[in-house]
Amino acid sequence: MEHVLPFASLNSVKDLQSFVTRAKTLDTTGVRFVVTGNVLAASVSVMHPAGLGDGVPIVIGLRTFALDFSNHPRFELDSVFAMDAVTDRTHRMISSDSTAFTLPPSEISVTWTALNPPRSGWTPAAVVDDADIRKLARNGISKVSEGLPSTPGAPLLAQVRSAVWGEQIGDPDHVEFPAGATLGAHSLGFLLPRGETTISTAGHWVRLTSTGGHVLARSAVAL
Repeated sequence: MEHVLPFASLNSVKDLQSFVTRAKTLDTTGVRFVVTGNVLAASVSVMHPAGLGDGVPIVIGLRTFALDFSNHPRFELDSVFAMDAVTDRTHRMISSDSTAFTLPPSEISVTWTALNPPRSGWTPAAVVDDADIRKLARNGISKVSEGLPSTPGAPLLAQVRSAVWGEQIGDPDHVEFPAGATLGAHSLGFLLPRGETTISTAGHWVRLTSTGGHVLARSAVAL
């Protein structure tokens, strides 16, 4: 039996297409769909450790989308799908003005879903201008570029990315988070020209909530 995600509007389909297309420029491992009630939570890896000794933080981008099950069977879901399988479908939906997303037939397995951020218990810690988040992300991108030769090997690439994106930024007496979180907020299009981002904490996790979506991050841990 095919399961269909009935999006509440075509604009939501377009937003999902944009979200996953942007995510492909960062990490192509897959997109996680979690359906609860009338909400789809779609999450992607911005970056995650490749293995033991990798200092790259875990950074996850998250967007939510409204669903309308009034004419479709309701179901819950927690699965990961290939990004191309998702964008192929959203592209066809947009071309035909359809809001019915048929789930891909095959799921995939990814390591970054092994650690799940909490769904509740978040405590707001600070509010930061989006312009500052954007500046930090661009500075990090420049540092990575400057630290690499034209054809870097995998070990050097991992070393530079760990040093740049694993750096803790913020106020040590208030709240700190991995610099890689700024890359997620910037590259996934979550920031606005005059917007603000709320930084919250829950256990080992930090969440950056901007107008366009959420970024969840924690320091490197073996997956």
